[in-house]
Amino acid sequence: MKKILLLSLLLLSVFLNEAMAQTKTITGRVTDATTGEGMPGVTVQLKGTSTAAPTDVNGGYSIAVPTTGGTLVFSFIGYTNQEIAIGNQTTINARLATDARALGEVVVTALGIERQKKEVGYAATTVTEEVITRAAPVNVATGLQGKVSGLNITTTNSGVFENVKINLRGIRSLTGNNNPLLLLDGVPSDINYLSSLNPNDIDNVTVLKGSSGAALYGPDARNGVIVVTTKKGSLDEKPVITLSHSTQLTQISFFPKFQEKFGSGGGGEYIPYENWSWGPEFDGSEVLLGDPLANGNEQRVAYSARNDRKKFFDTGVTTQNNVSLAIKDFYISLQDAVVKGIVPDDKNRRTGIRLNTGREYGRVKVGLNTNYIQQNYNVFDDASMASWNSSNNVGLNQGLMNLIFNTPAHAPLLNYKDFENNEFATYNNYFNHYGINPYFALDNWRRDGKREDLITNLDLSFKATDWLSLNYRAALTSQNISERTTSKGENPNSFGSPRGVKTIPGTVSERSFRNIRLSSEAFANINKEINEDFKINAVVGTYVRQDQARDTRVGATQLVVPELFNISNRVGQLTGSSPERTSRLFSLYGSVGLSYRGWANLEVTGRNDQTSVLAIGNNSFFYPGVSGSLVLTDAIGALQDNNILSYLKLRGSWNQTGNADIAPYLLAATFGQPAGFPFGSLPGFTANNTTYDANLKPEFIESREIGIETGFLDGRINIEATYYNQDMDDQIIDVDVSSATGYTKAYVNAASFINKGVELDLRITPLVELGDVKIDFRANATYNTTEVTKIFEGLDQLPIGGYTTAANYAIKGYPAFVFRATDYNRDPEGRVIVDASTGMPTQNPATQIFGRTMPTWIMGFNPSVSWKGINLSVLAEYKTGHYAYHDIGNAMAWTGVSEATASNSRQNFVFPNSVILGADGNYVPNTNVTINGAENFYTGIYRTVASNFITSAASWRLREVALSYELPSSLISRQKVVKGVSVALTGRNLFLWLPKTNVYSDPDFTYSPGETNFGTGNSTGVTSGNQAGITNSTINPPVRTFGGSVTLTF
Repeated sequence: MKKILLLSLLLLSVFLNEAMAQTKTITGRVTDATTGEGMPGVTVQLKGTSTAAPTDVNGGYSIAVPTTGGTLVFSFIGYTNQEIAIGNQTTINARLATDARALGEVVVTALGIERQKKEVGYAATTVTEEVITRAAPVNVATGLQGKVSGLNITTTNSGVFENVKINLRGIRSLTGNNNPLLLLDGVPSDINYLSSLNPNDIDNVTVLKGSSGAALYGPDARNGVIVVTTKKGSLDEKPVITLSHSTQLTQISFFPKFQEKFGSGGGGEYIPYENWSWGPEFDGSEVLLGDPLANGNEQRVAYSARNDRKKFFDTGVTTQNNVSLAIKDFYISLQDAVVKGIVPDDKNRRTGIRLNTGREYGRVKVGLNTNYIQQNYNVFDDASMASWNSSNNVGLNQGLMNLIFNTPAHAPLLNYKDFENNEFATYNNYFNHYGINPYFALDNWRRDGKREDLITNLDLSFKATDWLSLNYRAALTSQNISERTTSKGENPNSFGSPRGVKTIPGTVSERSFRNIRLSSEAFANINKEINEDFKINAVVGTYVRQDQARDTRVGATQLVVPELFNISNRVGQLTGSSPERTSRLFSLYGSVGLSYRGWANLEVTGRNDQTSVLAIGNNSFFYPGVSGSLVLTDAIGALQDNNILSYLKLRGSWNQTGNADIAPYLLAATFGQPAGFPFGSLPGFTANNTTYDANLKPEFIESREIGIETGFLDGRINIEATYYNQDMDDQIIDVDVSSATGYTKAYVNAASFINKGVELDLRITPLVELGDVKIDFRANATYNTTEVTKIFEGLDQLPIGGYTTAANYAIKGYPAFVFRATDYNRDPEGRVIVDASTGMPTQNPATQIFGRTMPTWIMGFNPSVSWKGINLSVLAEYKTGHYAYHDIGNAMAWTGVSEATASNSRQNFVFPNSVILGADGNYVPNTNVTINGAENFYTGIYRTVASNFITSAASWRLREVALSYELPSSLISRQKVVKGVSVALTGRNLFLWLPKTNVYSDPDFTYSPGETNFGTGNSTGVTSGNQAGITNSTINPPVRTFGGSVTLTF
């Protein structure tokens, strides 16, 4: 028996050796022909056999084939198969191109359901993780900028939170929320979470631009939907570990234009303690700065410009460290992102963990997605300084930037950083009588906090038959913010008090904010082939959600022990508030889709919502929709196998969307406790000043769109075009009412406006291909316009926000929104009318209408070049057709630091293009009546006429540049630990080009007063205020970011 066993083993060994001698191993990498990125999940198969292997997360593969050769077939959904003869090769790389006949083959639509794009009757654009993370953005929103037509993402400030404002196809509400819905792994979520998500966790983002998805997503989808799908695991049986690190530097890219000819003073005379720069011209002599100190010491400086203002800001540093583990249906990731801002001492640290897992048990499938994100931040608190200013009237309402900008050019600003040891930098000894040391302000007023986001959902699916699935999804999203704002405080001494130095009390305020959304959703999905020609896809379901929010604040306005920040360490009563809100939504929805041979598709949708924010009787509303598509290249035989026109699809949709965009309890009588009512410290309550209307009903949007998608030259050239038109009716707005009613405002269904536009997308891949060199080109363009058709009976305009001299308005017959601002008196030819004796311009007593505040055109251009693992991608963006008001220019004119205030060397001058009213009633050109004194002009009427600070908001910007290199698999395959190595140099917003008239700031930056977590927006996330086109000195200067990254895969 033993001999037989030994003989068998010997024969088996010989057979195996012979078999091994007849095979060899082929390795290689599969990349996307457009992006050059590795493609995971590609099937690599030996043609004519069942031998196959999938590519790993970086596109690498290994497969055993006969030594006699054969052919490898590389296939992936949505791409053209590629066949490569093996021959004597042992390393074979493949590049797969998009299949024009499967243009964007699969898109994620309602409820996270995947559908073939040719079946979808509305505009949908998918962006992959590689495209989003190419330039190492800190959040997903900035990674989408300029890459999707119809999507306008503006960075509204350059702080450590990198706040953004997001609009899809313009606006759909005059006074309400215009943010799109975030659908995160199938769960409707607050758009604010988009600023917290780790971009490296994203698998892809699909942008549904219209409101066609609202029937299945709910009323929040009226502004479009951003569908985010996160990574779920790896197709590889072995674990895939990815490590990445990036470091980026941030520097100011644009700074206001300052005059550098005149120093502090007034009336042309030097005043050493003045923050006005209306003194004499610089001459380089030594001058006294500030008052002599109590000890007799004097600060003396050269009377010449130093240009310290820009140097006040730091070079910001952002580091991101990421690690992830993926295996089959399990994915876990960790991220640590640290942002140090350009404002000294401002910082934010974001730490996140994500767990996505799932398992199939026969017909049952279970999935769990959980993401916990914590941000710890410490930043300057402009709001607290403004609050102190409001009670002390010391001119600080313009914020920290105002303190910096209005520092005279000859003042050694950087020397005042050490305000504790430099006797000329202390609070009491600072040279400026009308402002404080900005370094002291940074240290004194701080906001220190922690934000925690938890997003989790559980999915259950039961495959009842091969065509019917029953699904249930429960989700929890929670946001908790706990923060403390403090003021160390300072008292005037015997030297400071006579100089007008004010007391800064030590204060502390504690805040605890919590917002929780619970949702439950059950739906059935039918996907059945009726026969060879017809297929039906239907969904019916129910959705319930509850939103709860509480914002508790308590504070002490005068501390006993300095810098002991405890609310019990106080004199006097505590201040505080604790509003709460709860709302519920119950929905029934359904859709039925019918497809004929895949090329004729029709879908009908409907949804009924019941909301708690409206009164019974008006709180239930239904809205339907219909969409369809026709793929002519599949339907018409003559168009098939056409080398020129390879794909042609027509699509269209119509739908209504209902919505109640109001806060909870708005229709109920609520009460507040004002200070001093009824008198003294006795508590009392008063009714709010807004009346409620039980007949208030939902507002509705009616949307129509048509589109065409084409592919030419076997998918080398792809063009997509969409036209949309939307009618917004019964807009809920607040209007003024007579105080005799007992109220001052009332909410009514009144306003209406239309919104229409065109979206264009172009993709040429390749544009040029010469050997290993490949050049691709992508571009997108968006045109959008609006017109207000109705405001309210007897009312033709509605203020949206801004200043008394310049504000956003909705005005009947004009776009939403336009500027209404003060202007000069002008003759019929537009020339400025001046006073015949003083030469001073005169001001029109009525405000005038200026241009729109939102862009008409947005264009993105994205060329890319690849060569042997080296990839260069450039993204440029252009916006035009709108205007911006720069209140920062107003503030700079007041103190005489703006470039304009040094015009004509501050000599008497004739106002340009001005006229004088003659005795005969005709206007004659003014050629000799001069303005006496530039100071009077620039601190007077020049500031009150807001049109002086309205400029074109057009801009060209270099959004992204990314240069990457992936080590070839031939180098990596020599060892078995590291599967992939890539390095990259990245830059964002490297250059900004503005019209010559805009010498102030980035027009994308927008001042949005009243933005809070509890109200209309989030100071650490996405801005939802409707105000547009207004910049001021509460906004940091725009920045550019550049750095590098390295990624290792194991």
